[in-house]
Amino acid sequence: MRLFPGMFLPLAGQALLAAVVPGGLLVWNMHMGQELQLAQRDRERLHDFATLAGEAASHGRPFDQIVAELDQRDSGRLAGRIQIVRPDGTPLAGPATSSAPRAEEAITVAGQPIATARIVRDPVLTDDDRRFLATQYLGIGAVVLGLFVLLLIAAYEFARRWSKPQVELYRMTRDVVQGEHEIDFEERGPSEIVATMRNLRRIASQFSRLETARRTWLVSIADDLKRPAAELGEHLDLLNRVDPPVDAELLAGLDEDRRRFGQMAEDLSAVALADLGRLPVNFQQVDPRALIHNAIWANSKHAKAAGVNLETSTLPSFTILVKWDGNRIEQLFGALIDNSLRYTPKGGRIVLGLESSRDAWRLIIDDSAPGVDVMLAQRLFEPFYRSPERPEETGASGLGLATARAIVEAHHGRIEAGHSPIGGLRVTVILPAEPPRA
Repeated sequence: MRLFPGMFLPLAGQALLAAVVPGGLLVWNMHMGQELQLAQRDRERLHDFATLAGEAASHGRPFDQIVAELDQRDSGRLAGRIQIVRPDGTPLAGPATSSAPRAEEAITVAGQPIATARIVRDPVLTDDDRRFLATQYLGIGAVVLGLFVLLLIAAYEFARRWSKPQVELYRMTRDVVQGEHEIDFEERGPSEIVATMRNLRRIASQFSRLETARRTWLVSIADDLKRPAAELGEHLDLLNRVDPPVDAELLAGLDEDRRRFGQMAEDLSAVALADLGRLPVNFQQVDPRALIHNAIWANSKHAKAAGVNLETSTLPSFTILVKWDGNRIEQLFGALIDNSLRYTPKGGRIVLGLESSRDAWRLIIDDSAPGVDVMLAQRLFEPFYRSPERPEETGASGLGLATARAIVEAHHGRIEAGHSPIGGLRVTVILPAEPPRA
């Protein structure tokens, strides 16, 4: 689960922003402060220069000479930056430029202004200025980096502490979804999350009781249905012996209904017991070929009545011994054959095959068209699911393939459905030759 990185990364971004923005403001503030300091210093030095220039002019010295001496001495860092103009703005000395002056100061003699001194160029930073600025920038960078590291550590701790109960809550919901209803958790974290965990545990416990009750009811209902199905068979046997005899077609219909009724009860019992994990399986040595032939013989009458040819293919010619529950495997074949008979039209085929697959055996049942969408094939094994592409006749329980899956899983195998090479549905059952050792 990516809850921790998903929370930590935005917090880390906010920590970076919280550190960089104040750092940038500090740099801007320092830059503006330095500009103001330089401007103030220029005004002070320009005032001193104007005073000296006025005294020199009173002794008859020309402004060109005064500026030249200033440039030569680099006095007060004003060299090359001073321009002297007449009161009307006409240049007298210094660099000619049309840019706005940084500062101006009147040059007076005997209290009368005779010219104006201007600073017309930006100051040039000295090595000392650069070292000072470098020191300030490094200090600000260190402060920003330190602040970012502290915020990053705080973000990490916050994300870790906050995401831990969230991860625990996610684990609980995943366990409930996967059918684990006995869940434990550590009651740590925000009170709302702890309360949610408690509610989830109560919900899981209630659902577990309801699910157990549902499965138990299904087993009880299936057992109760078996008795009238058996009694119905006994009554039909009595009807066969009455004189005058009952109409043969009516008896055949009643016998088919009895067969379906009994199979529904068996299927419901198998599915319910499998849900409870109590489907009884008695592993003994059996021959899969004999089980296939028995299944064909047991369903031949039903297949003949439906006008469907029930046949075999790819059966080994030698005896095979495996450890399966023979009765359950015959029930498996019966469920698969009955499912195919409901969909295969008159004149169609149902083909049973057996192939070796390493330490397992592959049981294959193919039927004729119509087929089924491969994307929906696995849903056929869900109880009461019916494919819209294979509309079946009424009276079917919808438990046949669910029963088959229950029996296969009890044998530690797997069952798959897909497209058959003869146009319909192919069901493949893969069973280990022997059950795994506990």
